Amino acid sequence: MFSNTAKDSIFQDEIVSQENILSPQSIEMEPFSDFESNYHLSFNTKECLQFQDKEDQEMNYKIKEDDTSLQQEQNKRKQKIWNDEEDQRLRYLFVQFQGKWNEIAKHMPQRNASQCQQRWRRINPPKDTRHIWTQEEDDKLKQLVQDLGKQWMKIAKCFGNITGKQARDRFINKLDQSIKKQPWTYEEDMFILDQYIINGPRWTKISNHLNGRPENHVKNRFYSFIKRKYLGEQNRYQIIYS
Repeated sequence: MFSNTAKDSIFQDEIVSQENILSPQSIEMEPFSDFESNYHLSFNTKECLQFQDKEDQEMNYKIKEDDTSLQQEQNKRKQKIWNDEEDQRLRYLFVQFQGKWNEIAKHMPQRNASQCQQRWRRINPPKDTRHIWTQEEDDKLKQLVQDLGKQWMKIAKCFGNITGKQARDRFINKLDQSIKKQPWTYEEDMFILDQYIINGPRWTKISNHLNGRPENHVKNRFYSFIKRKYLGEQNRYQIIYS
């Protein structure tokens, strides 16, 4: 049996020997291969280098893959830009295939039917279909409503140059004698605001509960005053003169 003093001495020697193995001085003094063989480590210099090479290869592959993805994304963005040659081809194909977009897209490289249709609408915007009403037409419209009622398609046929919707909008928003000329009240504003929060911008439904307030008037009232006053939002279509 060892005495306590002998045990302490042996324990201290073990600590010193372990510290020597792991100390930076021991590593600096010996080459790595000698250090490995002396202390029977589970790896060697070749394995370390192979592991490092593998990591480098994986990193290089990832960088190359990222560069490829970036290049593909840039190519996609370039493809989205239409040029004059494509526009001319699109006009020719539209006439040839009579607006059949699936057929047109077959002759437009790297373009699908939806892209061709959207581009066509952009380079050929619809003509202004607004109708400038004369006093004679207004009088005629009021008389037709009195005779036929609100049968807008029949009324439109009596004009020949307007649609049923144009006749309806003109009468309801401008010519109807029941339209209120008085200023808007607080109660009307609150009703419009409540209905907008509940049902959204369903102006026809809202106007049906406001006698003398057509749908177009209700919509204009909301965007020009109520939205700014009670919701704290500016009208994006309002023109501010300096």
